[in-house]
Amino acid sequence: MDRAIHSKTSLFLMELIIAILFFSISGAICVQLFVRAHTLSETSVEMNNSVLWTQNISEVFHGLKGNLRSIADFYSDSSIVLVSYEDNPEVGTLVMFFDENFELIRFPTENGALENAKYELLLCISELPAAEVYADTAADTGRMDGNALVGEIALIRMENSLIIDRISKDADQDVISDRFTDYYIGTMEVNADET
Repeated sequence: MDRAIHSKTSLFLMELIIAILFFSISGAICVQLFVRAHTLSETSVEMNNSVLWTQNISEVFHGLKGNLRSIADFYSDSSIVLVSYEDNPEVGTLVMFFDENFELIRFPTENGALENAKYELLLCISELPAAEVYADTAADTGRMDGNALVGEIALIRMENSLIIDRISKDADQDVISDRFTDYYIGTMEVNADET
């Protein structure tokens, strides 16, 4: 009889250990799924805001005819022109900073607000020959005189409050979203006739 009780107790303990093991594994899998879902949700929010802001800057670029100074004036309290060439005020780099909620950080910063920056938006504008910019279109680019302003827009995740002043092709920058936009400015004679 002692053996029968001992055998039933051993069997019961074995079943209990297997049940605990099963629930432990199930619990670990559920926790991993919740963590993964949270990470995907954060990534999705980050990507959506990034695409929204790069699109907004692209629209402002077109609306203000690619003029760097006008774009900087449009975002006067939350942007910095890092690089601008006096002989060509349309060419240069505009920088904006965002906090973790994608709210623009206003300038001048007070109480170390720039320390709260988690994202940096760069708009790098260059002037190139129009025939080069539109060479991949079906239009006859041989008849395109003058130049075009090309804007590269990138929203970058900031690491250790490192401020980036240009967009490079290096893998060390954590670019969330980027896009190119352009504005045809033609020749100076054409622009003078328009006014």
